[in-house]
Amino acid sequence: MDVRAWVRADPWRALLLLVAAGYGIAQLVAVGPGMGLGWDEVVYVSQVDPRVSATEFIAPRARGITLLVAPVVLVTSSTEALRVCLSVLSALALYASFATWLRLRPGAVAPLAASVFASLWLALFYGGAAMPNLWVALGAVAATGHFLRHVRGDAGRGRLVGLALCVAGTALMRPPDSLWLVLPLGLALVRRGWPWRGAAVALVAGCAAGWAEWVAEAYWRFGGLAARWAAAGAANETGPHFSLADHARALDGPLLCRPPAHCGPAVTPWVLWWSAVPLLVLLGLYAARRQGRLPEALVPALAGVSAAVPYIFLVGYAAPRFLLPAYALLAFPVAHGAVALLEGARRAPARRAGACLVAAGFLAHLTLQGATLDKVVAPRLARREADVRAARALEALGVRGPCLVYGQNAVTIAYRMGCTGHTVLSWQRENGFPAAVRDAEARGERVAAVARGRGAPFLLAWERRPLEGVRPGRWYAYLPRATPQAAPGR
Repeated sequence: MDVRAWVRADPWRALLLLVAAGYGIAQLVAVGPGMGLGWDEVVYVSQVDPRVSATEFIAPRARGITLLVAPVVLVTSSTEALRVCLSVLSALALYASFATWLRLRPGAVAPLAASVFASLWLALFYGGAAMPNLWVALGAVAATGHFLRHVRGDAGRGRLVGLALCVAGTALMRPPDSLWLVLPLGLALVRRGWPWRGAAVALVAGCAAGWAEWVAEAYWRFGGLAARWAAAGAANETGPHFSLADHARALDGPLLCRPPAHCGPAVTPWVLWWSAVPLLVLLGLYAARRQGRLPEALVPALAGVSAAVPYIFLVGYAAPRFLLPAYALLAFPVAHGAVALLEGARRAPARRAGACLVAAGFLAHLTLQGATLDKVVAPRLARREADVRAARALEALGVRGPCLVYGQNAVTIAYRMGCTGHTVLSWQRENGFPAAVRDAEARGERVAAVARGRGAPFLLAWERRPLEGVRPGRWYAYLPRATPQAAPGR
């Protein structure tokens, strides 16, 4: 194959492929395969890891990411191998999802939108993570592309099959998110002249297929669909909320803004970046309308806004990853506006000014994202390495499987030991003797508690040992004191 001839024949596909390759490489360089698993990741991975006990799988979670990582986890316990595989897969998925737009919108829009999204610190941090949000984002991009190609005249069945599969994939990862994707696409079908029957069937079929596992598990483990939905709502604090300020405070790197975690104030550069997004979207919509391509910018814009609605108005806390699908979809109208600045001016000086403006904006965007990614990665590498040290220290104290690790960071520490883990977010909420500890002792398991400083009152009767070399802070292990055995009667 003549690569040069292929690049000349399809330069925008080649550029998108280059963006995807750069995305995968940037993950491995900036984040690295050495990042240990976080709490949520351990929950998903442990479900299929034959070497450890499965961590408690609560009602809101779905099995999509577990199925994605299963082929790797069943073969090896190496976190590094898992990270590399997920980074490669996410780069391939980035290319495949944005490539659905190349025939719909030939030119620089698709590779530029992919560049904007792939350069987000969130997309880089979560590209190699065993977390569902990035995969929902890429599935939403591909689904919207297939949808628009079908309604704009691509009558092949492949578009409808692709639409159904992408919707099913998003539902398998995060079922409620698929509803907020299907809603704007379904409403768009009322546009006069668009073929609606096939697309409607594909949307419904995709949702049904993706939700099937979650619904079946609801009856198997949670007492029915209504019971699981209620339990999921309680766990996620769903209900009328307005968490926009919390999301603003989370822009610069806290991975979760939920008590007892404190996210601090909103940072000015990030507030300016965030404020620019709706302006750039409006510019892109205006440019697309002038070019007669309004649906190609408006539909992803509406889908992106819809993806953000539940997390801003219906969830009582914030995490930056929640908005990944919104950013991925809004990248398209932003790219429309940028391309208009690059190509729209009739005079050369105006085109040069537009190119300078786009280049300066993208450079500022990259600088902000890179600085934030470095700020996020460094402390988490240290914290997850501390989990490894804590696990080794507990093993040196004689804690072996079958065992329970209880306390702060317990799930991530326990996973590295092959133990069951029960994480405590706040010791102040611990009243009385925990049922998890009592049940583990009844099963004859070795129990250890881990805490930074003083733990719950029930630990006062336990033996306290410092965990040397575990940082940040001073960590202690609490071990139950051996109960003296009564002398046998004569």
